[in-house]
Amino acid sequence: QEWYQNTMDIWEQNEILYIATDEKNKTFFNPLAQHHTLRFLNDYWDVAGLEALDPNFMGMIDTIVASRGRAFAGTYFSTFTGYINRLRGYYGMSMKQSYYSFLPKKEAMHVWEEHPKSSFSQEYAIGWVGIDGDEFVHGFERSDEMSGSREAEDKTEAQDKDAVVAVTERREGEEINELGRGVSGLLMSQTPALLGAERGNIFDCDINVNNLAYWNDPQGFRDVNFQSPFANMGNSTKYISFEPDRGGWNNIRMSMEIIFNFAVATGRTLVLPPDQPIYLLKAGKDKKERGFADFFPLYTKAFKERIKIISTEEFLRREGGVNGRLPIRPEKRDLIEKSKVTCGTMKKFDNWCGNIFEHYSDVGYVPQLNPKKNCFIFDEDEYHGKKIQNQERLEYIEAFCDDRDKVYFNMTMQDSNLIHFSSEKNYRLVTNFYYFLIFSDPIMDNYMKRFVRDFLHYHDSIYCAAGKIIQSVQQDGLARGFELDNEGGGAYSALHVRRGDLQFKKVKISAEEWYENTKEIWEQNEILYIATDERNKTFFEPIAKHHTLKFLDDYWDLAGLGDMDPNYMGMIDTIVASRGRAFAGTYFSTFSGYINRLRGYYGMSMKDSYYSFLPKKNTMHKWERSGSAFAKEFPAGWIGIDGDIWASHDRF
Repeated sequence: QEWYQNTMDIWEQNEILYIATDEKNKTFFNPLAQHHTLRFLNDYWDVAGLEALDPNFMGMIDTIVASRGRAFAGTYFSTFTGYINRLRGYYGMSMKQSYYSFLPKKEAMHVWEEHPKSSFSQEYAIGWVGIDGDEFVHGFERSDEMSGSREAEDKTEAQDKDAVVAVTERREGEEINELGRGVSGLLMSQTPALLGAERGNIFDCDINVNNLAYWNDPQGFRDVNFQSPFANMGNSTKYISFEPDRGGWNNIRMSMEIIFNFAVATGRTLVLPPDQPIYLLKAGKDKKERGFADFFPLYTKAFKERIKIISTEEFLRREGGVNGRLPIRPEKRDLIEKSKVTCGTMKKFDNWCGNIFEHYSDVGYVPQLNPKKNCFIFDEDEYHGKKIQNQERLEYIEAFCDDRDKVYFNMTMQDSNLIHFSSEKNYRLVTNFYYFLIFSDPIMDNYMKRFVRDFLHYHDSIYCAAGKIIQSVQQDGLARGFELDNEGGGAYSALHVRRGDLQFKKVKISAEEWYENTKEIWEQNEILYIATDERNKTFFEPIAKHHTLKFLDDYWDLAGLGDMDPNYMGMIDTIVASRGRAFAGTYFSTFSGYINRLRGYYGMSMKDSYYSFLPKKNTMHKWERSGSAFAKEFPAGWIGIDGDIWASHDRF
């Protein structure tokens, strides 16, 4: 009780408190647990592999973990606490965020003492402040200037811009593994969700391409422990199922992101559709059907802690029997049995996918939602049958939905055993997830955007191949005098030229128009990488007169593309195109849209993204929270999503 009373003003609301202690009876800490989520070393026994370590290391690990907290309170006279403060000093943290629970000495660390009086009761800032210089330091004001603390970085607006989390100068041979991402990032003090997070790695690769990992793995402590206020808390499992969109891959990906967000928010078990042929993707050597796990790492330990996923076959085994909650009609059972593992997209097939989806529609609740006409809102008040009282949230919802009809997630929907999303023409979810779904609490809204960023990325093997191509193009660019940016991108620029079945004919322009409409974007002697479905390379001769052009095929052997699933080629193209210094895409193309989102995830400014269609050439340069359902992506999907507020144009 005294610990809490003496320190409660230090902690922020909803902040996790990590406690380093030799107290084995955790009930001792109940008075603190009434106000904060508490974490102890034992909570991470398995994740940190502590069982395999020398038991004498435990206290040392505790000191390090405790030293990285935003604020710290220790036990006066304890040399254990003293060393934690020294570590905080070594990390450049201000002692203004270090306290003691013993009231007479609560703010002892805030006082500069040049001539320490006690030999062991505490540590003193003279042990770390300014020790890289050639003079004695006399006081905290000068020490902030010399120590490199984050507090010192906050002093001026100009320094703030340079202090965006993890934007560092890249030195030759230095690996980039930081959390903030260029213009998409915020100061660490504004991103509590990043505490405990680490930049991801790409493990399944024979070269180092880790700087392509824009995601966090692990996520921060708060995200790891996040509990949705809309989650199913009943005793019985509830499900969500869906039909993949009938369009091309990026349309399918967009609708999938919405469904996965919905599953996370509602705490429902996600039923994956049977593997099936995907429009415009090729059949592989071994099979013609594909599932989402062929492209995304859905079965990692961290992913399974966010969403429970089962197959159609498992779902039907659980619930489709005579005694199940969602029984299959007897006359449909044979057809459904043929379709439950793999299915065909044409009705003439015995294993037609529609056999499964018609059953889902029969036994489940099918929301009649159209992103062009509806916005789908998760709000706690509305969920519990109340009216929204927060004016700011009401105004944000109004602006977000604009002229679309508002649909709120409610307990009636949550009561359904199965919610099934159809892909029928009027209900296709072909839109950006952050355009259709809104969470009226900005903390949760940003959490859901981080979920997509951190989990719904392609397999390592796809990034490995892309990384080999990027490094090769960049080596050529560096030899021409071009430079890399802070995230390891640049030294070439990129285009996405859509030539296939895109229905919007006005944006399918000639190569001459492509060059005329974009020529001032490219720098003299700059290599242009072109992601395209145009197989006749002579089409690009009007551009090749002015620039060296590179295509995916040029790196077939280098990247080992012949040994890969042919369906990966377009995904590799998006990654390579996303790392260019500047980018020009095809308006209305969701392929171009995803390249821009990847560029946003990497922290690149949209001022270097363009479209070849002149009426929309500079549309990415304008701050828009949302707009067309699918024609392009919007910075609201990646700007400032590690913070706790909605992003606005002053961060763009």
